[in-house]
Amino acid sequence: MVASEGIRVDEALRSVGERALRWSASRRGFLQAGVGVAASAFLAACGVSQSTGGTPRKKVAFILPSYTQARWQNADQKYFQQEAAKHNLDVLIQVSNDDEVLQASQVDNVLTQQIDVLVLTAVNVDTAKAMVRKAKNANVPTIAYNYIISDVPLAAVVSRDAKQVGHDLAAAVVAAAPKGNYVLVFGDQGTSVAQDKGSGCLSVIQPLVDSGDIKIVSQQWNRAWAPDLAQKQVENAMTANRNNIQAVLPMNDGMAYGAIQALKGQGLGGKVPVTGEDCEVQALKLINEGSMLASSFTPFNQMGIAAAKAAAAVANGQKVTTDKTIDNGQGAVPWVQIAAFNVTKSTLSKFLDDYPWWATRAQVGI
Repeated sequence: MVASEGIRVDEALRSVGERALRWSASRRGFLQAGVGVAASAFLAACGVSQSTGGTPRKKVAFILPSYTQARWQNADQKYFQQEAAKHNLDVLIQVSNDDEVLQASQVDNVLTQQIDVLVLTAVNVDTAKAMVRKAKNANVPTIAYNYIISDVPLAAVVSRDAKQVGHDLAAAVVAAAPKGNYVLVFGDQGTSVAQDKGSGCLSVIQPLVDSGDIKIVSQQWNRAWAPDLAQKQVENAMTANRNNIQAVLPMNDGMAYGAIQALKGQGLGGKVPVTGEDCEVQALKLINEGSMLASSFTPFNQMGIAAAKAAAAVANGQKVTTDKTIDNGQGAVPWVQIAAFNVTKSTLSKFLDDYPWWATRAQVGI
């Protein structure tokens, strides 16, 4: 090999080495950046604030009972998170799968993450009392969402008036079927909403029972508001009364589906008024076709937004903005009340125009 060739080989080797060093350095930078991104993602998943300012962001835990009903994920959670972002709140979402034991462990978990406020939708209002007390001992105030938790210190309650809901649904049914055999399909007895809806319903029906116009042939609480339990209840009532049923009052849409399935099985679909609550798309279709008389609707967007505003106020040591209070056994608690109303076939079209974010004409088929 001549000298000039040796020089060219050395230069080539140096060039290769330099490229290798540059690649190694860039690879280290890439890996370090990747670690940083991964760490940020991990912190965000855990709900850890990454604020670089002097004041840390407030952190709120929002615990939902399940995703069984469309409202929880599509409305309550969605609008809560959107509003919370406007108030610079970090939000931890937990879903309890209608399991009070799981919910208790979730409360324990979020309390270890230095939250400033707990917004709790109780699976069972009785077992939730211990969770609220535990939060209180950790200096974390609790806002009761959708369900009122009694005999414990609460920072606020955000809910509709469930007694009024029960009253209004019963009144609609009585107007359609003022006499006869009634089936009362109540929700989960472990929730204040089921108890209050039942109370409101009976405030309308009991006087007619006393007068002899109405006979309650079946009245039952249904665990987790289960459609299959509602269907079985109505089937049993029809069997016991040889299909002589004039009205069925389920207290939410899911149970209404089970009730309607039972009625259709005996050729009674559309012939017996049935109620529900939440105005799910399927319920609105049933109202439109005449198989369901009415469903009560609560603007869940307003409820989620109101809860986030209340959480922001509580987290920052401010008063919750409301002119109402409710006594939960521990004194007057600020009550952010969201109005509810019945939707029937005569009001369905206007409802769809007013709440297109919830359901559309195309979805309902009108």
